[in-house]
Amino acid sequence: MEYGMFTHPVQGEHRTLYQELVLVNRTLEQKVQELNRAQQRLMEYRKVFECTGDFIYVFDRDYRYLMANEAYRDSRKSLFPDLIGRTLPEVIGAETFARIKPQVDACFAGSEVSYEDSYHYLDKGKRDVLVTFSPVFDGDRVERVACLIKDVSERKLLEEQLRQSQKMEAIGTLAGGIAHDFNNILTVIAGYASLIQINGEESEAAGMAGEILLSVERAAEMTRSLLAFSRKQEVHLETVDLNRLVAELQKSLSRLISEDIELVVRIAGEELCCIADRGQLEQVLINLAVNARDAMPGGGILDIRTDTAELEGEDLPDGRYALITVSDNGTGMAKEVQERVFEPFFTTKEVGKGTGLGLSSCYGIIKKHNGALCMQSEPGAGTSFRIYLPLSGERPCRQREECEERLSAGSGTLLLVEDEETVRDMTRLLLERHGYRVMTARNGHEALELYRQNRERVQVLLSDVIMPRMNGRELCEQVRQLAPGLPVIFMSGYPADVMSEKGLCGGGAYLQKPVKPEDLLGALRRALGG
Repeated sequence: MEYGMFTHPVQGEHRTLYQELVLVNRTLEQKVQELNRAQQRLMEYRKVFECTGDFIYVFDRDYRYLMANEAYRDSRKSLFPDLIGRTLPEVIGAETFARIKPQVDACFAGSEVSYEDSYHYLDKGKRDVLVTFSPVFDGDRVERVACLIKDVSERKLLEEQLRQSQKMEAIGTLAGGIAHDFNNILTVIAGYASLIQINGEESEAAGMAGEILLSVERAAEMTRSLLAFSRKQEVHLETVDLNRLVAELQKSLSRLISEDIELVVRIAGEELCCIADRGQLEQVLINLAVNARDAMPGGGILDIRTDTAELEGEDLPDGRYALITVSDNGTGMAKEVQERVFEPFFTTKEVGKGTGLGLSSCYGIIKKHNGALCMQSEPGAGTSFRIYLPLSGERPCRQREECEERLSAGSGTLLLVEDEETVRDMTRLLLERHGYRVMTARNGHEALELYRQNRERVQVLLSDVIMPRMNGRELCEQVRQLAPGLPVIFMSGYPADVMSEKGLCGGGAYLQKPVKPEDLLGALRRALGG
């Protein structure tokens, strides 16, 4: 038998009663199972309701609290140990309630309402929050409103960082275009200054031309620094004398800081040479000087000194390092600021006054140079940054006699392709002055036709990369079909990494504008096997 209360066969009306009891028993079991499932779901909902860090509460049409989760209750516990039964104006204050009442009333009218606001957390301070009021219907009427308050400060920070990175990408694109045009101008200035030097020999004009060339080199380094700051830029490593770098940068830094700040520069007595990108190291010092200036709004002392240091047990390998120290006696930094000072996009400056990229880019540059950037600061006592760089046994090799040798006369015939008339005319004049025979073309099509007519004479193709209709790489491919072994030298105002990404400078040597005359002549001699 299916039902245990019967001990003998069931017949007639007893069978009918038995069947009804079995049906009732099964129904009861189903109801119990449904109740257990409902209680389980209720417990799960309760866990979510209580365990979330978001604030959740429910109130009725009298704006009276019906329930609130633990996170919200804890936020109000100092004032109201028991929220349930109290009204919103009583708990959040009449002024705040008056500000949010239009949104609450819109929700009671049947609409879900979301808006951004701020909330002062007891443990986290002022934070950005997203407030959502959701209607709870009883039939066709909204009887209750559920409120969810979510902390969105981290999301807003990420959004701001994304906007900043998009700005930097736009700056990178703009900087690339500016660099191209500016480097063409610098190429012309450098070329004519070099010709003045050659024609004037030891005259006063030749000395002035030398100063022009130094200014051109400085401008070119500033352009590279701009590109390095705003986009991925290849590192141009050379042997750099840090004493000379700091001394030459002193005049620029004096103009950068305000008149009420005294700049003190102290150079080490011994030579400090490192393998580094000169432009990027200058960028680091400029950024540190700008930060020091901003930390001394009422004036002060900016102290920059070079020295050596013996490191042991630090992040760097033990040994002797070059040391550049940049110190100020400004406002200093609190401990919580110091912990985040090298984070990208972190800034203590007001909106519009800083990107939060200065110190983070400095940190990245020094790390790429296998060095370390350390900081010491005390509120009200100033800040000191120490730059450690590996010393090199090499010395800068830019001696006058080497430059004269590289500027010596050559011989050979080359095809010069350049769409900028001023660059084309200057380069032709410079090369002819040094013994080369030069044929010129304004674009790729003209150059290809000129080469077909003079293929037996042309020994080197010297071409700009970005040109209308046919770029330098396409011209190179066309010419190489006629003369597979012809040496090709590319020139461009864009950096080499940009050219490589676009696939525009394959198949030849590469010179980035502004091209120094000695670099151009050296490349030609190598191409001609001299």
